[in-house]
Amino acid sequence: MAEQPRRPRQEFAAAAILFAVVFCASLFGILTRPLGFLAAFWPANALLLGLLVRFPRLQTAPGWGFAILGYLLADLLTGGSLLRTLWLTAANLGGVTVGVILFGMLGEEDRRLRRPLSVLFLFGISIGVGAAAALIGAPAAPIFFGKDLSAGAAFWFTTEITNAIIVLPVILTAPWPPRLPRLRRPHDIRDLAQRSAPVACLFLSLGLGAFVGGPGAVTFPAPALLWCALSYPLFTTVMLTLLVSIWHLIATSLGVFSTHVAQLDGSTSADRLAIMLLALGPLTAASINAARNDLLKRLEVLATYDALTGALARAAFLERAGRLFLDPVRAAPLAVLMLDIDRFKGINDTHGHAAGDRALAAVAGAVGRGLRDADLFGRMGGEEFAVILPRASGADAAMVAERLRAAVAAMEIPIDGAAPLVLTVSIGVARQSGEGPAQLDRLLGAADRALYEAKNTGRDRVVSVDG
Repeated sequence: MAEQPRRPRQEFAAAAILFAVVFCASLFGILTRPLGFLAAFWPANALLLGLLVRFPRLQTAPGWGFAILGYLLADLLTGGSLLRTLWLTAANLGGVTVGVILFGMLGEEDRRLRRPLSVLFLFGISIGVGAAAALIGAPAAPIFFGKDLSAGAAFWFTTEITNAIIVLPVILTAPWPPRLPRLRRPHDIRDLAQRSAPVACLFLSLGLGAFVGGPGAVTFPAPALLWCALSYPLFTTVMLTLLVSIWHLIATSLGVFSTHVAQLDGSTSADRLAIMLLALGPLTAASINAARNDLLKRLEVLATYDALTGALARAAFLERAGRLFLDPVRAAPLAVLMLDIDRFKGINDTHGHAAGDRALAAVAGAVGRGLRDADLFGRMGGEEFAVILPRASGADAAMVAERLRAAVAAMEIPIDGAAPLVLTVSIGVARQSGEGPAQLDRLLGAADRALYEAKNTGRDRVVSVDG
């Protein structure tokens, strides 16, 4: 289906959001100009770039226009001259434009920082953004601020790289739509201590760095940030890195780590580069950890579910069934169903294995829709499936089995170049007998014998026995 064109009102609303973000972020940055030059922390460019990359629909003419208006209005309202404001805005937009182009060359996983090399790509793009902004904006240093051209270029370049590295990950990794994190209750005091120890160590290292001072104080939080990256989700690590980096940027500009306020010279650029490099470490570790966790989840899904039908794989089905049988109070009485598609080999021989796969998926879908959330449904192999019904009497199990048989018989599966397939299934039901604990192997064996009785007595029927 073709994408519906966006209405002018929607485009205007999106553009207004960009204006508000750029305007407020620019005002915040301007307030961090202790020396009357570039801001100690200028998040506007990185925020705009992150929003345009995360939400490509914002890349419209009104969106760009309102963003430009946000830059201009913020600087003019705080006393900037028109020429200087236009020049600085052009530099800001130059960096953002280069960033949008470069991010467009990456895949979605890299843009979300969920691959091992994603942070390396982010670093390269940040260099491009900083170079473009410095190339346009650096000549303004001697004209408007009486500063050396090379020092202005270095200051602008390192500022853009640092801001991009610490702000962009927040936008790129934030959950969307926004949702409150699900907080797991700690099991005991030891569990709570283990979960809170990394962030506690981080704040302790920040305080120790401010107390000790000196140029090396910026690196004090590095081990704690790496610990956080290995302990918390990606977005949590990104937010902690952002907060630490902002603190260091402002503290450095105010001279917290030295005996004098930072000046526009090489040492300032070196401080910013140190802060940027400090952020790269935990971001890289968190990105690799997120990629590893995603891979483990995919492997778990592959090991747990049958890829063709979506039913539980045999091993996972038996493992979960075993746990269920160990809890007779919660699960009893139990019933086991064994299902087999009638004359399935003929489908493969007549219509091909693709049609057979389609038939398997259709039967699994019909059976799955007819079960409760608490029921277990697995593929035992080939065209044979098994179902375990906890807290189901013999009459309930027979009724469920008959409903599943009828649901399959009512389906018509389209086949290319042939009449639709009409399938039937035979079902064997084994009911838990007596008050003793049900044994999984015994009930599965009984259901399997009932299944073969259904096959031998005409197929497309349900046969029930006591397990």
